[in-house]
Amino acid sequence: MRLHKVVNRVYGGVTYYRWVVTLPPKRVRELGWANGQELEVAVRGSTLWIQPSTRQFQERRERGATLLEAEVRRRTMGRR
Repeated sequence: MRLHKVVNRVYGGVTYYRWVVTLPPKRVRELGWANGQELEVAVRGSTLWIQPSTRQFQERRERGATLLEAEVRRRTMGRR
């Protein structure tokens, strides 16, 4: 995955940027996400959580958040 800083627009001599996170296609398929799907984001500590915002994905979101939390814990605990 990669974080990119992209010029959004230049207005009145001021350059405005946006940030883009690039996800590998394999990860998007694993998540079952689709192009243009609305996502919700939350910041908890230094972690960015991204999940589908539609109600039809509520069960997957809860299960996915639990799995993601476990994966984040596993990876961060291994660094100590």
